[in-house]
Amino acid sequence: MQNVYRFFSPSNEVPESLYRSVFITNILTVIFSVLTFSLFIILHLLFGWTATSIYIISVSIIFLIIVLVNRSFYNFGRLLFCLGPIYLSLIISLYGKYSEPRHTYITYFDSRYFILVTTILPVLIFSLKEKVKLTVCMGSTLLILILFDPIHNLFHVGFFQRGFTAASYYYINYVTLISFFVLAFGGITLKIITERAEQTVLKSIEELNLANSKLLFHNQELTQLNHSITLQSEELLRQKKEIQESRELLAEANLLISKQQEKLFTTNQELSHLVKQKSADLVKMNEELVRHNNELRQFSYTISHNLRGPVARLLGLTDLFDKLDEGKEKGEVSSMIQKSGLELDAILKDLSLIIDLRNDLYLVREKIQLKDEWRRTVSILQDQIRPGYKVSVNFEDAPIVYSIRAMIQSILYNLVSNAIKYRNPEKDLNVEITTQLLPDQSFQLVVKDNGLGMNLEGEKKEDLFKLYRRFHTHVDGKGLGLYLVKTQVDTLGGTIEIESEINRGTTFTISLPHPKDVSKQIFYESEAARIYYDADINNTVIVWKRNITSPEYRRAFLAVLHTLKTYHTPGWIADLRLQGVVGDEDQLWFINTIIPEVVRCGLKRIAAVGFTDPIRKDYYERMITKTASLGITLKVFDSVEDANHWMETFIKQSAVV
Repeated sequence: MQNVYRFFSPSNEVPESLYRSVFITNILTVIFSVLTFSLFIILHLLFGWTATSIYIISVSIIFLIIVLVNRSFYNFGRLLFCLGPIYLSLIISLYGKYSEPRHTYITYFDSRYFILVTTILPVLIFSLKEKVKLTVCMGSTLLILILFDPIHNLFHVGFFQRGFTAASYYYINYVTLISFFVLAFGGITLKIITERAEQTVLKSIEELNLANSKLLFHNQELTQLNHSITLQSEELLRQKKEIQESRELLAEANLLISKQQEKLFTTNQELSHLVKQKSADLVKMNEELVRHNNELRQFSYTISHNLRGPVARLLGLTDLFDKLDEGKEKGEVSSMIQKSGLELDAILKDLSLIIDLRNDLYLVREKIQLKDEWRRTVSILQDQIRPGYKVSVNFEDAPIVYSIRAMIQSILYNLVSNAIKYRNPEKDLNVEITTQLLPDQSFQLVVKDNGLGMNLEGEKKEDLFKLYRRFHTHVDGKGLGLYLVKTQVDTLGGTIEIESEINRGTTFTISLPHPKDVSKQIFYESEAARIYYDADINNTVIVWKRNITSPEYRRAFLAVLHTLKTYHTPGWIADLRLQGVVGDEDQLWFINTIIPEVVRCGLKRIAAVGFTDPIRKDYYERMITKTASLGITLKVFDSVEDANHWMETFIKQSAVV
């Protein structure tokens, strides 16, 4: 084991600041070498020896050589590790398509997948200080993804030059580019958070070391002082019989010693308190660093876990689309491709929402209709639910929950998916999903199945929600589902309990607290305006506090636009009574820039309080003309309460429908 560690360890030439980066690179190169060679074996078993086989083996060897390169040329070795897979994948793709046209269709998607995976490598290998290397590596990935088709066309081995005419081919290109930006921005965002937390921890450690040094210095002074006291006492005892007058001197010396001891005791107490405080700060910083690392892992695992199904369906449907003749069947497959694309788009938006959970805006809790989220879950799991399965839901006791939509949907998906995956083959699957509103107004979700069950005695129950822990190895899985559920429940401030018995089934009980004041969740406030989200009526409300300036006016409406893009609220209430006069330039900016954008985000009606004030005559007339042309209902009220009542009527109408 020690020899293996020595093999991966960087040489003494590597700076201490880059030691961990080079060490990680060495480990990953060996792993990638093994995986590349495994890919060669799989390809050889499926297709035999092909023109690209020798190049795949060469790539595996190159990965091993990087470990040796890093002994002296660690910067070049890390760049080779990040850039090598990008350009080698492109070269192998070109050569493979040129040599063996019959494999061209498959490798058009395989090569993009390998190149897309390289997006996350620079974030793992380089620090944010190495901006040039990060830019070169991630820019290379983006450049190759964009120029993938032009390069192949240049060498006359393009997709359509091989005789394929898939109309959805370029749609996959767009999905690939969107996935690249999600991986790139998500990885860089969490890298920034992680490195900032590391710097904070290092600073706390330095302060703790300084405090320890001071404590050691004072302890040395105390030792020296105690030694001095001992010598003085011996001297006084020796002269006691000879000099009677020394008693007064001895009393003074003892008094001085007592004061010094009290002072030292006080100093030690202060230092002890300081050490405890710094230690607590260090523990807190460590916990923050661990939490950030968990968020980074959760983002990576969620991508691999939740995107697999929609991407697989898209690939399968595009393959089927090419084999069908023009007609009704091809139209149905096209509709299914569009539906899968929309599902993939929704998942990507939910992943972006999870990344931004630290923002105040995403701490806002929506009013979520569980029946709507259940329909989404069924749509995503449609390929897994068989006709013989019985999945029943009962949301009558608690039909709504105030929470984060993406997390509620993910919890439902993972629990039901687990129930299907670990069903008992000797029984017809039966899953029961119920909700309940507890006396303290907290929300409870219960998912019960009659599957294989688990033995939760001893330490096994504690391991249930840990990463990569699985109780049934005969079923495919990664051990990520319950880990994600537990992480998301913790983020929402809730608890999760489990009861299970082998061959009898499993019951998950999730409890989520009721958020405070859901009708006034403030996400923006300044001296000029307050903006909050009313979850009960799904409305954004802006209240102006005083006469405003142009920058204040624009900042506030950009915040409103942000929340509309996030929650797609159909209604908007604005209290303009204290707003003052808005200049013509700002009015035109708002009417021509903000209004069309919020309409695209789903805004259907605006309730304005105090809009008919004579000082806003021009503003009011322009708004009437613009909203009428865009199909927005604009209505004026005398109070915010009246505006709320008007918006509530639409909520009641939609509930009846």
